Amino acid sequence: MTRYKGRVGIVSPSRSGSTYFRRYLCNHYGIQDSKSWLKHNLYKDIDTTAFAQKPHLLKILPHYVLEQSIYSDMPCIWLYRKDIVTQFMSHVARLRTKVNHITDIKDRPIIEDGSLTATVTEYERFQLKQIEFWQLYEKYGQEEDDEGYGPEPLIAYEDFLEDPDNIIYELDGWMWWDMYEREKGNLTLTVPLGILYQNKFSNYAQIKEWFSEG
Repeated sequence: MTRYKGRVGIVSPSRSGSTYFRRYLCNHYGIQDSKSWLKHNLYKDIDTTAFAQKPHLLKILPHYVLEQSIYSDMPCIWLYRKDIVTQFMSHVARLRTKVNHITDIKDRPIIEDGSLTATVTEYERFQLKQIEFWQLYEKYGQEEDDEGYGPEPLIAYEDFLEDPDNIIYELDGWMWWDMYEREKGNLTLTVPLGILYQNKFSNYAQIKEWFSEG
């Protein structure tokens, strides 16, 4: 596991709750948030940014980057969701509504029951990204550094929602974690979309079959 030098990556597949999780940690530790900087920029240019001049969390979605060396360049937290069926439907709903997340319930997208239909192509692409995440975790997240520390934290988003204090306690226990700043942050946290996806998809039964067979 790479030593901490002011930067920690949060690696996750799409729709894993990384925005809420990342902002929560930034507020708790009083550190900077990269937002989706990697989506439109090259990692080699990160030291020219304002947020990188202070301790920060870097959002890493594997499809953002091609250079796998990034996972060895900083310690990482690996975030995933247990309920991948809901994660997949959330992903498709985002593609249809163009709403990534909200900070006020009045901005919740209106989706009519049975109005969404997922395709098998979308399912296959989603599964490939899930496979990529777990392959990367196996390759980089379980490494030990020269001092014998490892593996890196692997956190289920559902566990974090159920008991965030316990997750913070676990993070504080990792030897590389030394990110507390003088003041807590004040980033606006996202609020749940509150969508019953099983009611919104016309082919919900088929979606469940895809995952049970996959």
